[in-house]
Amino acid sequence: MLIKLNTEQAKLKAELQEYFKGLITPELKKELTNPEHFEGGGPEFKKAMRTMGADGWIGLSWKKEFGGKELSPIEQYIFVETVMRTGFPFPFLTTESVGPMIAEYGSDWAKDEIATKILQGKLIFGIGYSEPNSGTDLASLQTKAIKDGDGYLINGQKMWTSLANFSDYIWLAARTDFEAKNHKGISMFIVPTNDPGFSLTAINTLGDVRTNATFYENIKVPDSHLVGELNQGWSLITSQLNLERLALVNHGPVEELYKDVLEFAQNTKIDNDKSLSDLSWVKQNFAQIHSGIEALKLICWKQTWIMESNQLNMAEASVAKVYGSEFFIEAYRLLMEIMGELSILKNDSELKILNARLERMYRTASILTFGGGTNEVQRDIIAMAGLFMPRSR
Repeated sequence: MLIKLNTEQAKLKAELQEYFKGLITPELKKELTNPEHFEGGGPEFKKAMRTMGADGWIGLSWKKEFGGKELSPIEQYIFVETVMRTGFPFPFLTTESVGPMIAEYGSDWAKDEIATKILQGKLIFGIGYSEPNSGTDLASLQTKAIKDGDGYLINGQKMWTSLANFSDYIWLAARTDFEAKNHKGISMFIVPTNDPGFSLTAINTLGDVRTNATFYENIKVPDSHLVGELNQGWSLITSQLNLERLALVNHGPVEELYKDVLEFAQNTKIDNDKSLSDLSWVKQNFAQIHSGIEALKLICWKQTWIMESNQLNMAEASVAKVYGSEFFIEAYRLLMEIMGELSILKNDSELKILNARLERMYRTASILTFGGGTNEVQRDIIAMAGLFMPRSR
């Protein structure tokens, strides 16, 4: 299967590549080497996001009423792939998964104030799903949203709320019907992180990635912060997760690192004036990674094409997530074999090469096997929704 961009799409990609050369300034690069800002949140990051928003790049596939250009999901994927190749921590969870849900199902206030500002690069979301006793079994969540006059009073705790330390809002799942069983009494809310009742505790994970435990104590949000219908939030959760799972496994970053290590191997001389890339086992590693990247491209482009007709389903999204996240770990391991001891040098080492990206990306990759839903559960989804096998219990 040959994947080839048409003339306009190829022109768009070339334009974006040139654009990001100017956007990724030395000051931004320096900021992103700071462990506190690996994932964004710093002043240079915020400046770059607002610049992208002002230049109209963030929402290529979004409707014009929000500031988008109403292009197809393919153009949107080209944009995300290109920006992620640069190493910029683009907040794709906000722009590619939560944002579209708000634009489609949010109140008039949410569409005018939230969706529009997302495309302006002014807002970042964290996702509040998992709880101490509700992870894989998300439908058992206990965070409460009780009707209180012209709004809802929210109390509860969430775990693994990534980006909450610099998010403006949390996309929060809460129980609103306490008599309904499982997923039937859940609703979705937009919760501001500047509310006095919001607090968090850092959880530092493998790969220098920070996530958070977040706490919600008597936070009052108006009716306009409810997204979609009351007690009908489960469908929004599953739709958002489908989009998130595809966004998590964009092939851009791994292909970019593959090319850099290939160049390193070609330029590294060994015995008899041969290059490292001339060794047979090194060739095999590169061939294996190249094959995996091409397979991942096919999966990602297929899912993007499916999204044009709004037919992305659970099984398709889970296939992409399982294959991509597990391939990343294997690809980085094979690249580390090629680079040897140089591959384990961290960012603070004077001898580091490739800005120690390989070392960090290998440690970080395992997080993707459970971010957006564990791969074990994704396999159950594939069996149930894709192969129509009996549901696991």
